[in-house]
Amino acid sequence: MAEKGTGPARLWLEIDIGAAESGLRVTVRGCRGERPEPGTLGADVTPESLRTFSDNLRATARKQSPLEEHLARAQAFHAALFQGAVQQVLLPLREAANEGPVLLQLGLHGPLLQAFPWEALCEPRTKRGFLGNSTDMLVVRGVTSTQPWLPREIQGAVRVRAFVPQETHAPALRALQGALHESIASGEVEWLEPVVGARLQPRYLPELLRCEPMPHVLHFLGHGGVRADGTPVLQLVDAEGEERWLEVESLVEQIKASGLHKHLRLIVLDACEGAQPGAFASAAELLARTGVAAVVAHLWPVRNDVARLCSSTFYRALTGARSPQKGDVALGLHEARRMVLMEHGTAEAFSPVLYLRGHDSVLFDFKHRKELRAPAPAPRVDNPLALALERLMEGPFSLLLGDEGGHLGSTLDGFHQRMREDLAHAGAAPPSEHLPTSALAQQYLLRLGEKELDFVFQETLGGEATPPPLLEALARGLWPGVHVTLLRLPLLERALAEHRPELTLHVIQPPEPGGKRATVMRREAGGKSWERLARPPSLLDLEQELVVLRLYRGYLPSNLHDRPLLTEDDFLLGVHALEQMLPPDLADAIQSALLRHPALLMGLSMLSWDHRMLLYRLFGSQALPSGSLAVVEPGGQQECGLWEEGRGLPGKAPLRHVFEASAEVLAALLETRGSGGRTS
Repeated sequence: MAEKGTGPARLWLEIDIGAAESGLRVTVRGCRGERPEPGTLGADVTPESLRTFSDNLRATARKQSPLEEHLARAQAFHAALFQGAVQQVLLPLREAANEGPVLLQLGLHGPLLQAFPWEALCEPRTKRGFLGNSTDMLVVRGVTSTQPWLPREIQGAVRVRAFVPQETHAPALRALQGALHESIASGEVEWLEPVVGARLQPRYLPELLRCEPMPHVLHFLGHGGVRADGTPVLQLVDAEGEERWLEVESLVEQIKASGLHKHLRLIVLDACEGAQPGAFASAAELLARTGVAAVVAHLWPVRNDVARLCSSTFYRALTGARSPQKGDVALGLHEARRMVLMEHGTAEAFSPVLYLRGHDSVLFDFKHRKELRAPAPAPRVDNPLALALERLMEGPFSLLLGDEGGHLGSTLDGFHQRMREDLAHAGAAPPSEHLPTSALAQQYLLRLGEKELDFVFQETLGGEATPPPLLEALARGLWPGVHVTLLRLPLLERALAEHRPELTLHVIQPPEPGGKRATVMRREAGGKSWERLARPPSLLDLEQELVVLRLYRGYLPSNLHDRPLLTEDDFLLGVHALEQMLPPDLADAIQSALLRHPALLMGLSMLSWDHRMLLYRLFGSQALPSGSLAVVEPGGQQECGLWEEGRGLPGKAPLRHVFEASAEVLAALLETRGSGGRTS
């Protein structure tokens, strides 16, 4: 690591906690030579009380329950720790820190103390003054090691490599790369090729760890745990893709044998129970003993979206060009906890913990490093739409794709022209050029009949149409979850099948007006063919699979024709509520996903009554999720104003992020975003 420039070193305080005859013994050492007499945590803090609080908080995280019921105990533990000798040394250090945080390093002796969530201690008389998100102290966990800690200079880009044993974690991998996008583009971070799936077999591990160039950051995305005998393990795969568990101690030996420990500065274990203590030490502490400066791991499992939010916030704070925490691993993790608390408000915020060797949490000095390569061309960060898209697409979101606008190309032009010509031949007054599809089709049906309308639709819109560039670009960036298309051709589905073959894709089409059961088509991950299910499944894994709702019906994948919704009467009678066409659990899960994740809305118009009605069917009286973004065609100032005012939206809530952009511009922005190294 390069020298830190002119800034003073951060002040630090060590607190060692261990069992003694008198109770839980506390020993304090300050960075200026302070070493008062040891004390205790008091008679009320016993091993049993620590174990009970830890178990309760873990259960609260699992249930996603509010933290308030455990707040009093968290405050009591905080008061027990920060008293006597600890306060005598800490208060002068905080005054001398010139408003900067003091590094608080906990030496925890024994599995019980290592498993306890010290980061969740809360300052008395506060509701959010947790140790893990404090702005005055940076809490880290110390590492027991006989090996000296030596700073190592890093010249050039910080190299990051991800190990991803299960391909089902590909969405989290994309989120990780998205969080690093800005730093990759600037040349400060080099994204090394990830090791995914069957390549990550134990027998290949020695070769993978020796692979040049060696990373400075190793990010493991997968599962971890502790065996019954207390041995920490991480999940890899065998040649058939089945799970194979590797003892962390074996990984430690391989890292040392490969020489990787001479380069590695940070390991991130995005693995549940990665920090739970085993018989000798947790996976995190074992890995820190290899000589790596820091290890981030989890005390308990967290939801996928929480883990992604935590990782993306952490890396943005650690490497982002405009981040005040840049290069500081402790500050970055505190920022990640603050974000999880703000967004979710659950004990999951205290699952990630930091093990640190030495007393310096600044692992990478970007300001004083030499750049070995010219920065890659960065995307236009002055473009508000580009920034908004980046924020939206770095985590799960729902695409709501309408049937108006340039993203369709010339798909509907022939259909509209044919209807106008037939109406003219039938003696009808020439319809307006700006008449919506539904109004034009309604006139056609009333004049010429339903059978003729369906024939014209098949004649002009049949065949294997190719997805336009915008849908190709969108498909590459879609997360697992629920997406909605109003297109009568399966253009989005074809793009997804091509660009996201690793994901199982379900396409759900409502029944005809008067029908009761939706049609469901499925293409398995890695498969080529589509299967029509006999009935809708009772539930789907929306965190691992793609679901596309084709609410206006039409052609299904494999070019299967099903009568579309075209006329105004169709929309009045044929737009079903989810619970009317799907099993209750599946309808609830889809509804929940739509309400939980922000939406990217395009091809929709506040001036089209069927679009407004559809939004109400999907969201009810709830406002669109926070962070939602709408893109309208250029020249639509009136349209932008209607979205921003929100009077025609569910909940009558204004939409903050509304932009004008053509399909070409939007596709170019998405392609630029994707060219930064995102993987499919």
